[in-house]
Amino acid sequence: MKIGILTFHDGINHGGFFQAFSTYQFLKGNGFDVEIINYKNKIHWLLEYKAFLWTKNPITLILNIKKIIDFKNDQKEMNLGTFTTDVRKIKKVFDVIVVGSDIVWNYELPFLGRDPVYFGDGLESKKWISYAPSFGAVDCETSIIPDYVVRGLKKFSHISVRDENSKCLVKKACEKDAKVVLDPTFLLDTRGMEKAIKTKDEFLLVYAYSLRESDIKQVKGFASQNNLKVVAVGYSQPWADLNIINLGPFEWIGYFNKASYVLTSTFHGTLYSLKYKKNFITSNNKAISNKTKTILAKLGLLDRLTEGQLNFDELYSSGVDYGVVNDLLDPLVDESKKYLLEALRND
Repeated sequence: MKIGILTFHDGINHGGFFQAFSTYQFLKGNGFDVEIINYKNKIHWLLEYKAFLWTKNPITLILNIKKIIDFKNDQKEMNLGTFTTDVRKIKKVFDVIVVGSDIVWNYELPFLGRDPVYFGDGLESKKWISYAPSFGAVDCETSIIPDYVVRGLKKFSHISVRDENSKCLVKKACEKDAKVVLDPTFLLDTRGMEKAIKTKDEFLLVYAYSLRESDIKQVKGFASQNNLKVVAVGYSQPWADLNIINLGPFEWIGYFNKASYVLTSTFHGTLYSLKYKKNFITSNNKAISNKTKTILAKLGLLDRLTEGQLNFDELYSSGVDYGVVNDLLDPLVDESKKYLLEALRND
């Protein structure tokens, strides 16, 4: 069986890399012939590289180029087809195309190119299934769903999503009951894959696009009181003790592995805190709210999600009971793996 994975595998984003890598490795490990469909919408491709390369600061430019090279090197761990921004150039016919994960179904975000390809348009496959895609911040209650989304979803024999809001949108679009599964990063144990990190100090890890001033004040105070370095990875935090911006995916998980505490404002920062059993706080925002609330609610950890109202000292001091968390998480992991394998094997 020839399986094509269609997702945002090419983004210079650590979580985006690992959701694609985890899906690929899980399917390959279960005996399937797997290929990442090396396609990216032209608008999405241009805007993303512009964001990294359009800078007047030569140091930033050099660091960003190095980061891109690190990602390209790590992508060699996957079987990629020939890259294209024109789906018409992909002539292969797959037995199954697996769409997901990431926010590949966010049809409202211009940055992503509003691409019908992720709804099955333009590629040949005998069967279409989705595994854990998300509509992101699209509001199920108010959004008007485009016709190409409705038509596309009807092609799928099995639809799973990674959050309740996406489940609602699928139901609204085509009256199908989508299965809520875990993000594919939970399909793969990455322990032992970590690369060495650049500090030996005990540290609090920050992985965040942006943070509230109150978050910064609290985390700086907690780190100071507990003799912790603040290490920011992926995205610059000028107030941190150490910024590691140009790092590849496998070095990135090295920091999660070694961190004593984590503060994040991202979905995958939350997931890797869970995977590495870290004492974490997630700063909520519109981009991650739907998907992050779904997983944290299932694990009884909504108290770890702040919108500026939490006391960091109290929360970090109380810690996370991973005995309880794993009792809830392990069955969800098993159920998600079973769903994907059965969707592939069933007619």
